[in-house]
Formats: sequence, C-alpha cells, structure tokens
Amino acid sequence: MKNLKIILIVIGLAFILNIFDIRFCPFFNIFNIPCPACGLTRAFKLIMQFRFIESLKYNLLALPFVIFAFIYIILLITKRIDLLYSFIDKYKKLLIVITLSLIHISEPTRLALMAY
Repeated sequence: MKNLKIILIVIGLAFILNIFDIRFCPFFNIFNIPCPACGLTRAFKLIMQFRFIESLKYNLLALPFVIFAFIYIILLITKRIDLLYSFIDKYKKLLIVITLSLIHISEPTRLALMAY
C-alpha cells in the first residue's frame, strides 16, 4: 500500500503543476525540446475524460502507461504483485525492446499529430 500512496501523490502533484501551467521537466528546461514524457499529464487528463484519440495527440505512451498502471494497482490491491514481477523477470529483454520502440515511435508521431 505504500507504493500506491506514492503513486497517488506523484499523480496529484503532476495535476497540480499542470493546472498552474508549471513545466517541471529538467530535460525540456535544459535542451528546450520535449522529452518522451512531455505531454503525459495532458494525455492522462484526456484519458480520464474518455477522449482516447485526443490523448494520443499529446503523448502516445499515455495509453499503454495507464493500462500498465491499472494492472499494477489491481495486482497491488489483490496482493498478487509477485505475478507482475515474475512476468517482468521472464520477459525483461522483450519488454525493454518494446518500451524503447514505443519511445522511438512516439516522439515523431506526437510532433506530427500536434501539427494538426
């Protein structure tokens, strides 16, 4: 349950910063270009409003992240988190390749979608 509290605190802080339009991204502040996580909060807000297609405009990674977070929270609540850890252990290399591929694909796609 401690992990769940930390997750909720981080999500809450992200929404508060977004409400006041405060950009707290060291990568963006240093290089002045969006990082792979830029736009996630806005995408999450749209997902919570069931506006899935619009959320893709801000960040393609938001939907897979929300699905993973949902599974994680369910397994945490049901005390079956060991299933997730064993899955990650078993498919670690594949998950790394998939994650890096999604990050690689998401940035140019997101920038192209934002142009519309």
